[in-house]
Amino acid sequence: MEDDRLMSLKNRIEETAFTEGLDIIRFTNPGYFNYALPESPRSDPRISLPSSQTLIICGIYIGGFEIPDTKDPNIGQLSRLILSSFYFDVVKPLDSIKSILNKEGYTAIQCDGYSDKSILPLKLAAVRAGIGWQGKNSLLISKEYGSFIALGGIITDALLEYDRVAPQKNLCGDCDACRTACPLNALEEPYKLNVSRCLSSLLEGEELSEEIKNVMGNKILECDLCQLACPWNKKLDNKGVKSNYRWSLNEQFGNLNKFFNMNNLIKLTEEDFNKYLGYALVGVNYNMFRRNLMAAMENSVNKC
Repeated sequence: MEDDRLMSLKNRIEETAFTEGLDIIRFTNPGYFNYALPESPRSDPRISLPSSQTLIICGIYIGGFEIPDTKDPNIGQLSRLILSSFYFDVVKPLDSIKSILNKEGYTAIQCDGYSDKSILPLKLAAVRAGIGWQGKNSLLISKEYGSFIALGGIITDALLEYDRVAPQKNLCGDCDACRTACPLNALEEPYKLNVSRCLSSLLEGEELSEEIKNVMGNKILECDLCQLACPWNKKLDNKGVKSNYRWSLNEQFGNLNKFFNMNNLIKLTEEDFNKYLGYALVGVNYNMFRRNLMAAMENSVNKC
């Protein structure tokens, strides 16, 4: 009877996941992650929940979230992760799953996306769950969704049946497209990201050096270059991969090319910024956003 109840619970969770817009949901074991930083509490889920029995790993395809005219130097560029609203991981769509577990009397601890509080190495957990492999750009890559996947996770003490899915084979092969595309050589060592050289990270740093300004172009926040160069993402461009998630950029911003034109963005007051963008969406405050925007505008003027 207990097995039947748990199987029914798993089925309910899966149904809820797809209703909430998730594209991927997998159940796997909460064992120690050998390749996580050993001093990090995320290396062992049982540090966060000693009674943990199951990891629930979820994903949403975000490849469709982009500003249409990516080649216009006057349009400020933000990453697809930011535009998807999952800068801080997949959180809200997992609330219903957590609620189901809680109502059944189980503990469920959810990743919140903040670096000092997130409880799982989500990429490693996704690899364990058979969703994909960790590519040379250090990101998770899957045959179905490429690397444009936003991840979320839950640790629970509910013993749910693990998915019997074989690990996906690493299919990067001899390809070095991502490493070649990186403007600051942050992928000098394959499979390992040098965060101190990553443009996405540097655009959120205290200062913008001349080196950063010279390579950022019209990028305001984050950089998708290593992903855009990836053949697994290019294969999906013409396939029209659809996501279950219903987040409309047009409903949020109206005409995207018009809204993200830098001449419009520079007019945003702090109140406007918090209304349309805000820290929860872009991960930085108004002052840092404007700092990067002004540097991008200067690059645009020089390019035209």
